[in-house]
Amino acid sequence: METSQHPCSQPTSANLMTLPSELHIQISTYLSYPDALALKHSNRHFYSSVFTGVRLKVAWLVERFKCGLECPMEKCSFSTDESFCNGRVRGIMERRRWHLECRQVGNGCLLVNGQTCPPHSVPAWFKVRAQAKRRVVKAVESWGHEAFVIGIMAVLLNLLWHFAQRNWYLDSRLRGHYTTTH
Repeated sequence: METSQHPCSQPTSANLMTLPSELHIQISTYLSYPDALALKHSNRHFYSSVFTGVRLKVAWLVERFKCGLECPMEKCSFSTDESFCNGRVRGIMERRRWHLECRQVGNGCLLVNGQTCPPHSVPAWFKVRAQAKRRVVKAVESWGHEAFVIGIMAVLLNLLWHFAQRNWYLDSRLRGHYTTTH
């Protein structure tokens, strides 16, 4: 017995781009600021249709504050995405992208609600770099900024000492005071 396939029964490959623009806009309203920004910069069509205005930025900051996550405490310029994404905000978004803010116990993953993060989501090189940076920041915070200033002064004095010795050596060689035996 021969089966005939109906043209409508053919599997189709549907993706986000095949959906109507109205659905794109509706879907983008459910995204947080970093996700909307990533979608906005993924395609020209989304760049013109995804809204990443002041309300979305403020809602993202308020949500982070409610969750007890790091928020930029200095002035934030909300005028454009480029001016809003200063170094501090870029760092927060990078840690978020690599699941470094997710709790392994309790709430689980902050990017995918209710699930736990996969252990391979963060590359080893990023973990080492982030851990080293955290250790340095903790050390500076525990010692205070005075220790940092004293360390800088010690380095500067050391450089000055070596510079003075080098100049003294060159001056003495030019005057002939420094003699060597052959």
